Amino acid sequence: MLSKLVRGNVIYAEEHSTEFEQLKLKQTPIVTLLSCCDSRVPQNLFNIDGLNEIFTVRNIGNQFENSEGSVKYPVMHLHTPLLIVLGHTGCGAIKASLSDYRKEDSAIQKEVIGLVNSIRLADQTRDLSNVDNEDQKLAIYSQVNVDHQISNILAECNFEAKIKNGELCVIGMVFDIHGVYGGKSASAYVTNINGITDINQMRNNEVAAEIGLDLSELRFKRL
Repeated sequence: MLSKLVRGNVIYAEEHSTEFEQLKLKQTPIVTLLSCCDSRVPQNLFNIDGLNEIFTVRNIGNQFENSEGSVKYPVMHLHTPLLIVLGHTGCGAIKASLSDYRKEDSAIQKEVIGLVNSIRLADQTRDLSNVDNEDQKLAIYSQVNVDHQISNILAECNFEAKIKNGELCVIGMVFDIHGVYGGKSASAYVTNINGITDINQMRNNEVAAEIGLDLSELRFKRL
């Protein structure tokens, strides 16, 4: 595998080295992406392979507080106008937070424990007793976790001012590996816009107008 990686980079450098001449002095990304580090969630899920567009921050469970500085840096210093919190179905960190993780390595425990509040919030606000499909239940937990992370972000005074001034938009999304949202696997759905979780309100938001009615009808969904 290491040989494959090194040889792959040789090819990559041959094809892209000239592009980096323009990037030696600075970066100017448009998007800050906070996502889970699950290997099934690729950065190119948006079909954007270009350089200098997405500032990616990853940790287990896409948690704001676990990478607070890494999220604040691009928003406050690189002035990315779009911050996406991306959860996904079948999240292993969500599964771990629902189990007895006390035997895990202490460092892993410290990261998983941050998801407990999201689990409690889901249990308090959703009736999951009638949800028999395990994939769907985990997806709901992931969706509520995205909501919870966005609530933490909106509570930051620096972010609050940027949102109020129209300098920042925070979007919650869920990457659907398991097809539980009703579409094709690998589809990403908008589930939250600046803390708004009502589908009709989201579709009436100016963000939806930019995306277009057809796509907002298709990709603005909640479980």
